[in-house]
Order: sequence, then C-alpha cells, then structure tokens
Amino acid sequence: MTILAPSKGKPDWLDEARAFCRDRKINIAAWGPDLLTVESGSPERDREVASQFAQIGFHVVENAESSEAGLLDLSRNPEAIRNAIASSNISRRPLGELIVPVVPAALSASVLFLSFRPSAPNPALGVLLGLAFALWFAWYAFTAWTWRLELLPEGLRIRRYGRWAMIPWNQIRAVDSHSAGRRVSVMLELESHSPEKLGMFVYSFGINLRDRLRYELAQRRHENP
Repeated sequence: MTILAPSKGKPDWLDEARAFCRDRKINIAAWGPDLLTVESGSPERDREVASQFAQIGFHVVENAESSEAGLLDLSRNPEAIRNAIASSNISRRPLGELIVPVVPAALSASVLFLSFRPSAPNPALGVLLGLAFALWFAWYAFTAWTWRLELLPEGLRIRRYGRWAMIPWNQIRAVDSHSAGRRVSVMLELESHSPEKLGMFVYSFGINLRDRLRYELAQRRHENP
C-alpha cells in the first residue's frame, strides 16, 4: 500500500507502539500516517497480535498481500485508510508516466539529425537506430496516452489500445498484481474466462489501482450480496 510511506512527521502514536512492540518482541515492518505493519507469520499469530494491539486501540486492516507475506496491518483510524484508497485517482496514468515517451522521441530526433550530417561515420546504422526509437515512442505513447478507466455502477469501463470495453462487477472474482522491478502488472480474475490484464504501470500507481479496485469490488459485494 502506498499509504505506508512515512509522513513528514511521525504519528503521535508511534513511540507508544514501538514500546508496546519492544515489550512483546513484535517486529515493526513499516509505518505510515495511519497505518502500522508488524511481522506476524501465521493466522494464529495474527489473532494473538491483533488481540494485544486492541488493548491500545488498534484495529486490523484487511490486506491479502500483507497476509501472504506474513505481515499484519493495524490502524487506530481505519476509516482514514479506506478514504485514502477511495479517493485515489485511477482514471488515467500519472503524469510522470505519460511524459516518459519524450525521452525516446528526443533520442530518435537526435540520432536521425546526426545521421544525415556529412561527418556521420555510419549513416545507415544511425537511421535504423533513429527509426527504432521512433517506433518505441509511437507504441508507448499510444498505449499510455490512450489508457483510461471509468468506475460505473454497472461495471468497470476501460480503454486500452484505443478501444473501450466494459467488465461487469459481478464478473470480477478478484484483483491481483505482480511486481517486476519498479513496475507492477494489474489484472482481473474473472468468472467467465481467463484473467484480464489492465496494464503494466509504475509501482505506486499500480498498487493504488489494485487497492482502489479491491475497495470498489468489496463495496459492490456488500451492497449486492
């Protein structure tokens, strides 16, 4: 969760939580403005740690990814976490990702310009490299700049490669993600056919996208059990 990122100042509950963990030999894995993540290791240990932290006002924040990693998320203000997830903008890729194609575009222009100079050592190779950068720019720009996502009452509406598609909420079983270095792939596990890949994104946006869709899916299931 991106909400684990430390704030500029430490939370007022952090010193108390650290002392509490130190006395009970509980390791803190991460903390944020409203979230504390500790090492647990098993469902039985989760229940034990959750019961201990309930004594000082912490509640469990359900997170499948943390559970699989042997961690437990806790908060004194779980509503703030839910609000942060619900308010995240996932309608389009972040600006930083949208300007990435500028780099290969500039390289393509520079290589092509230098290739046509009289002093160019190997003009043909320069032209090939310039065209390769240009093709990479065109492909990335098309996939990134045309990507859109809309959350509608009836389902998830997504535009990829310039085409819109609608995925009904009742067809989505789960929202999953797979990390690859600094990027993350987000996909939907569907009832009727193979998983639907939403795309590969910079890590922070991909995790926000996954968590927001999990939140929206849970809300729909609560409203329409």
